[in-house]
Amino acid sequence: MSDAVITRRAFGRMAVGAATMLAGGLALPGVAMAGQGPMHPFADKLLFLEGADQVYAFSHIDKLYATRVISAGGKIHDFKQATTGFDVTFDHLGEQLDTAAFVKASRVAALVIVQNGTILREDYALGHGRAGKWMSFSAGKSILSTMVGAAIHDGHIKSVTDRVAKYVPVLRNTAFDDATIRDLLRMSGGEAWNENYLDRTSDISKHLAIIAARNQPGAILKHMTGLKRAFPTGMYNQYRTGETYLLGEVVAAAVGASLSSYLSERIWKPFGMEADAYWMLTAEGGIEYGGGGTNATTRDYARFGQFMLEDGMAGGRQVLPEGWIAEATIPSAPAQQAGKASGYGYQWWIDTPGTYTAHGVFGQLIHVDPKRKLVIAMNRAWRTPGEESDYALSRAFVQAVSAALP
Repeated sequence: MSDAVITRRAFGRMAVGAATMLAGGLALPGVAMAGQGPMHPFADKLLFLEGADQVYAFSHIDKLYATRVISAGGKIHDFKQATTGFDVTFDHLGEQLDTAAFVKASRVAALVIVQNGTILREDYALGHGRAGKWMSFSAGKSILSTMVGAAIHDGHIKSVTDRVAKYVPVLRNTAFDDATIRDLLRMSGGEAWNENYLDRTSDISKHLAIIAARNQPGAILKHMTGLKRAFPTGMYNQYRTGETYLLGEVVAAAVGASLSSYLSERIWKPFGMEADAYWMLTAEGGIEYGGGGTNATTRDYARFGQFMLEDGMAGGRQVLPEGWIAEATIPSAPAQQAGKASGYGYQWWIDTPGTYTAHGVFGQLIHVDPKRKLVIAMNRAWRTPGEESDYALSRAFVQAVSAALP
């Protein structure tokens, strides 16, 4: 793969200050490039949209950026439908909320709750519907990490202890020279990185500006190779979308195919997803943005959680190595620099022991509870990226659902 993959929490903030971008050789937002039409007016401000504009963008990423189809096909993995309604009532900050009130308060566009392969509840709001697709943001990181497992099972990657530079040689003699695949799965590389979504000069903002431009293949990889080392590899966990981007580069190089086609052939088709999905690209015809660019229906996000719940089997075939899910979904990442436990596995969050969750910065969620055979998938349009108050309400709802089920 000659192009660079991208990274992470899908879109930290796009338009970087003009002087910064010109100095770094990046494209200016809103400027039409030779050979392509004008940039969509939302493309360079995705994290700052409001109301109907935000909902449109999150559900129409293919209208804003270059994308590639993740093909579905074959027999659909059908969910059964519960014959009785399901609801929860819970207290949050002194207020009693039922599911309908939660959907409104948390700006839920889609909610699917599945237990034992049966849909207990399904809600759509904000003008979104069952057939609509939604941007995963960082919840897509958990999908990519699972593809690392598939590539190991298929023999394309030998082990998580392999150095990433083995598959992406341009990383030799950089901050990633000694980084292993496991280091990046745990977000414990040693590079200096700014993940601030509202900082127009942050590393994530520079990546998003490149994606918006659509004409700079290889620019993100070049940016990653120029990062300086901040501390020894493997010492601390720090959230860095750039590391997930590099994992996408590793998988694409190892399997010799696009991330979209590999996901389609290993999981999307054989497990029976009901609709084509698509993946945001780093440039026209370029590589997929591995850190959070998948777009799918909410039922298919729930099916991905069901795939995990069913031990990584798809179409009667084992897709993941034996023990992979158990290894990937324990909080094995090192502590953060301040000493706080990371609660992080292989690009999965372990919010509650025995469960694991894919999180996106605007409320995207795939929660898997193996003990209860439970999957909760949500797509939301939070007003601000990564607000702790939004996460707190979300946790309260998930805990209420879990408490209500055997």
